[in-house]
Amino acid sequence: MNELYKQEVLELTELLRDDEEWGDLRDILTEKGFNLSQIALVSFMEDDKENEYGVIVTKDIKISEYSRSTQEGKNDVDSFKLKDITNQKDEIDKYPQISVAIDMIKNQEIL
Repeated sequence: MNELYKQEVLELTELLRDDEEWGDLRDILTEKGFNLSQIALVSFMEDDKENEYGVIVTKDIKISEYSRSTQEGKNDVDSFKLKDITNQKDEIDKYPQISVAIDMIKNQEIL
């Protein structure tokens, strides 16, 4: 199972960094102070109401959960909500990809 999570983390991080369609998210994260070469996108979800949700782990092991609306006209920094969950075990436990990403960072497999 960990191999699947590793692959997910690698793929999501690559999409975040390089995919043309993810430029708006890159811009927002940069505006919020993230260095894109120092973060891994470990979870990403969309719902049927044009909202998206994700989890980011930084190289220094800070963990953030984000949400934003991608509805027409709302896809900007104003709809972006960021929550630091670094010290919230209950929140972290919802995402098994987080511990995999942390191991990958510590083992220099990513970032």
